[in-house]
Amino acid sequence: MKRLAICLCCLVLSIGVVAFAQIKNPDTLTFLWASDIRTLDPAYVGSTPGSYPAFNCYDRLLNYFEDQISVFIPGIASVVPSVDNGLITQGPDGRVFYTFPVQEGVYCHQVGVRAADGSIEWKYYDELSAGEKNNIVPGYGEITAEDVKYSWMRAMIQGKSWMANAVTAMVTGNAYADIEELAVALAGVDSFEDVDAAGLAAAYEDLSRHLIVKPGTFELILDRSFPATLGLAALPFGTTIIDKEWAIAQGAWPGTAETWIDYHKPALEDDPLYQVENGSGPFMIESWNRGEKKWVMKRFENYFRGAAALERVVVRSVSEWTTRRLEFEAGDADFIEVPTEFLDEMDAIDGVTVTRNLPAVFTRNLFFVWPIREPSAFIGSGKLDGKGIPPDFFADTNVRKGFCYAYDYDTMLEQILLGNTVQARGGTVRGIMGYREDSPIYSYDPEKAEEHFRAAFDGQLWEKGFKMVAICTPGTVNEAVLAVLQQSLAAINPKFQLEIQTLVWSSYTEHLWGSLAEDVGMTYAGWGPDYSDPGGPLGAATYYLDSTGLVASFCGDGYRELMVDEFDPLLEQAWNEIDPAVREPIYARLQEMSHEYATSLFLWEAFDTAVHWDYVKGFTYNSITYGAKYFYPISKEE
Repeated sequence: MKRLAICLCCLVLSIGVVAFAQIKNPDTLTFLWASDIRTLDPAYVGSTPGSYPAFNCYDRLLNYFEDQISVFIPGIASVVPSVDNGLITQGPDGRVFYTFPVQEGVYCHQVGVRAADGSIEWKYYDELSAGEKNNIVPGYGEITAEDVKYSWMRAMIQGKSWMANAVTAMVTGNAYADIEELAVALAGVDSFEDVDAAGLAAAYEDLSRHLIVKPGTFELILDRSFPATLGLAALPFGTTIIDKEWAIAQGAWPGTAETWIDYHKPALEDDPLYQVENGSGPFMIESWNRGEKKWVMKRFENYFRGAAALERVVVRSVSEWTTRRLEFEAGDADFIEVPTEFLDEMDAIDGVTVTRNLPAVFTRNLFFVWPIREPSAFIGSGKLDGKGIPPDFFADTNVRKGFCYAYDYDTMLEQILLGNTVQARGGTVRGIMGYREDSPIYSYDPEKAEEHFRAAFDGQLWEKGFKMVAICTPGTVNEAVLAVLQQSLAAINPKFQLEIQTLVWSSYTEHLWGSLAEDVGMTYAGWGPDYSDPGGPLGAATYYLDSTGLVASFCGDGYRELMVDEFDPLLEQAWNEIDPAVREPIYARLQEMSHEYATSLFLWEAFDTAVHWDYVKGFTYNSITYGAKYFYPISKEE
């Protein structure tokens, strides 16, 4: 049956190639994926799929340079600030100043035009007559430094997505995670519900004082170092720039201190910008059919960096793989999202480009928890008696190292991941500061694994064995990754019994952060940073190796104590340095320490792929945007 299905696909392919010997719709690119968008409001977005409209329809102060995650080019800012050009400075009191000169003459898709009766009408810039251009009201649809401040303030006061809250963390020098936490601290109360009007105003003013508008310039003043500032300013989320006057005209926050609480954490349908768009980016939203999960972008002819090559981009969600593939093969789509297991089949089609091993910026790992919270259904007897494991099982470094040496990494990479990626060397991955290609990693070594297992618990572990459960979410790869460990442990010592249990996401997260937190000894998962710098609240090193990081939040008090004692001081030291040359070796050392202490069983670097017809040119993949496609440089050419 499988052979027949493949043959039928080949028949469709042969017909399709004849049907589109010439490129269909040469000015329109159609992208088929399995995801969808929920909103057009950049300040509401907190996921990779959701970032597509903001990425392509709006601008930021800076943009990433092609595939580089730590190299920036001007966006709304005319110059990239640096220490060398004097636009990043540090005062004797430790405050850091970022100066962003703002481009002149950057217009949005719609601008405010003064009508004969004195009213202001919002019209598409591309459709204006010469006379109407002369009647554009200054600032109405023209991006200024005031728009930058409004956009950043609106993201912070809205506080709906974690990426909007990342702006608050940056502005406060990582002192507060969101505006609610800031307001509670300034008001001196126990909860946000107890903050009075004076406390709300104080929170607003405290954030506002960091964002300074000067003629032609936006200045960011931080009380302490936040080295990831430039990276955050380039991401298509909370730092995306919208036009203040247009936003207010749509019913968004009016920009006043006393009203911000009325626009805090709106429900999606109550957000005035949820289904409208007026950015300054290379494309504008032409239509969005939420029922069909289809949205269309039209080229902005007057984009300040020059018009895009494509006239339109059509993005459609097609969840079923076979349907996506058939449409693609018929020439009705140009770019397609492909499951990993079908890449070889797509690679065999003449005229299709398959790009593999596009590095993502996070790893997939097995995480050790110690001590395990009791009662627990995952540790058997709860004792070292061959029928379970004690709660402090992974507190023994020899146990953790034994697990790390027991894993068959080559089998995982070659047979499960089909050679599409590389072994992880710790929490920091290729392209991020501190990554070293020669940093130590574990390899499959049954003899060393046995050596450490024999040393664990004064030899009792080897003699008595253990029985425990590891959890993951459903998925062929997820279960296979754990099965590799299960089999190798049993081969090293038949008394070592690892059971695998799959849980749906909602149940799985209950064991990580919910009411059942830390009652399981081993979990399989992976998380990625939200900017290219390894430090700060949302950096790769912090996620994995900080006592308050994401991994520490579910790995137990023992793990957190290890972070406090050994890792936190170095992370703090690195974050307080503004010179990358000083910071880089510190992060490299942290990477080495994750190996020395066997903090987690680091498996593989997440990866992405790109599949499109050969005539699609100009696509650039940037790992820090997690595969979100930037359509501006793309064209369709024979």
